[in-house]
Amino acid sequence: MYAVAVSILFQDGKLDELKDFFENTGFPALEVLKGDMYSIAFFNPKDNVNLGIAFMKDKETADKFAEIRNENLMQIQDLLASFPRVYEGKLFTGKTLKDSLVDDPKDTMFLAFAKLDVKNADEYMNLQKEIYLPKLEEDEGIISYGSIKIDENSLVLFEFWTSHDAKHSFDEKLNADENVYEKFMPLMEGFTDYYGEPYAIRQFVDFKAGESIN
Repeated sequence: MYAVAVSILFQDGKLDELKDFFENTGFPALEVLKGDMYSIAFFNPKDNVNLGIAFMKDKETADKFAEIRNENLMQIQDLLASFPRVYEGKLFTGKTLKDSLVDDPKDTMFLAFAKLDVKNADEYMNLQKEIYLPKLEEDEGIISYGSIKIDENSLVLFEFWTSHDAKHSFDEKLNADENVYEKFMPLMEGFTDYYGEPYAIRQFVDFKAGESIN
């Protein structure tokens, strides 16, 4: 599976217009990718930040998606305040823990997203597999998770939760238990993180619990 995340700034007071555009124009434009495009969602995690994250079959689909995305951005350029930042790649890790079905969409979902600058991406992910992912997979609030290795010093991590409270509770348990997060600090150079619920989402395929998504 391949993932593409795009962050961009929009003009003050234009969020409602963005929502209307994605629902009425952006999503319909992706119908040509049906079968190879799995899902896409948009978030407003802070201030004037728009974050989109999409999952698809492969790099070829991502290239087609990029063409459509650029055409869409041209149509709404008067709503935007920056050029897009694009992070993409084949999933390095990933798993679905709860069913997410097209015919039975989830009422709530909470995204935890981070772009990490690290000393060594492989070392970071090996530590995550050892001390973090086993605990994550045991938590009742996690829907799915994954990561993209951008290069040897850059990673994108994402987690979909049933709610903000579920993510907060998990973090509290890790901090109280063994302070797991501190063990990653020697490997870190910097990070940008975003949190929020989707304001627009379209799912084209079922994601079944237990399936690896990398």
